[in-house]
Amino acid sequence: MNIDKTDTSKFLYDPKTPESYLKLKEHQEFKASLPHTLPRERIFQYIIWMYDRASDAVRAEYPLYTQRKREVARMVGLIGGTKNRGVENVLIGLNDSVNIMIVKYIKMFNSPEYSKLAIYQEISVHLQRKAISGDIDKALIDNVEKITDAIKDLEVNVFYGKDETELRAELYRTIEDEDLGVTSEQIAQKLAKGQDPLKGVDLYGAGYKPAKMKCMGDK
Repeated sequence: MNIDKTDTSKFLYDPKTPESYLKLKEHQEFKASLPHTLPRERIFQYIIWMYDRASDAVRAEYPLYTQRKREVARMVGLIGGTKNRGVENVLIGLNDSVNIMIVKYIKMFNSPEYSKLAIYQEISVHLQRKAISGDIDKALIDNVEKITDAIKDLEVNVFYGKDETELRAELYRTIEDEDLGVTSEQIAQKLAKGQDPLKGVDLYGAGYKPAKMKCMGDK
């Protein structure tokens, strides 16, 4: 995929311009310390290409979520010839600083459905890892099927209806810190009962008022 030829005019932040990185750094979450093996601008590029709602070309090119993570990391230069454990930790959600940045970026879209989709995708990855490790039972299979169906429905709503682990853990921590009354264990229990685990949950936190969304060039 040639990112130089990809239209980014509808992105919340243009991943091709240094001005975007400066604007992101105005948010406290994007000032978090990073090791020298994780160049900040490349991390910002990774987050934008991976999580911007307008990044349709990337989603079309790499429809599988885990594949998309790795290929986007390769695309922005985080993955090269030598193995980088820091990058691997980013991809599997073990870097808290990057997780916080991702959560913040997702929240900027002021879309509970998009936040829910991000959570469900990470839950799906977690369940798949359990299955691969051999920890399989009927409840796990049922949960995988339910999450897969939920993701498909949300993708249609979020990406095709625009007109109308630790990232998962970080999202849960954000929910719990904001006292929304839901934990990862409760989510698992609700899934097992066939219930929507995030029904009634305010994904922005009590009293949160979404800010007006701005694009590059807005004042």
